[in-house]
Amino acid sequence: MAKRFKDNGDGTVIDTETNLMWKQTDAFQDESQFHDWFQAETYIRKLNDGKFAGFRDWRMPTHQEAESIFTEDTSIRDRDRFELFIDPAFSPGGAYSTWTSTLKPHNGAVIFYYRYGHANVNNRDDPCKDSVRAVRNITDNDKK
Repeated sequence: MAKRFKDNGDGTVIDTETNLMWKQTDAFQDESQFHDWFQAETYIRKLNDGKFAGFRDWRMPTHQEAESIFTEDTSIRDRDRFELFIDPAFSPGGAYSTWTSTLKPHNGAVIFYYRYGHANVNNRDDPCKDSVRAVRNITDNDKK
């Protein structure tokens, strides 16, 4: 049986089910700090400015996309050594949550928690222990 998540060897992971490319590490791993939603946006902008893995179309995942990589069958360890229920193709040692682009009223945004398998709404200005996992859509040009 073919593996759903493929480590590309360039810091990215492809989800063959959803046709999404994920950054293998999260913003916490890359910058050694947690991010509010606006800092997460800045992190994504830096990835695009630096053309990470050859692409300039990195973005925050939607709530549904963030939830799509949650799996109860496999796990890695987060920065606190607790289980993160995502595939081992991703790098261990990251934060346990990701901000999403799914916005809510009163300056809210959805955060998905990979430790617990559920989402919550946080204030985008919250100086909390959150991070972001960058994602992009795979295009036909990427497959050539």
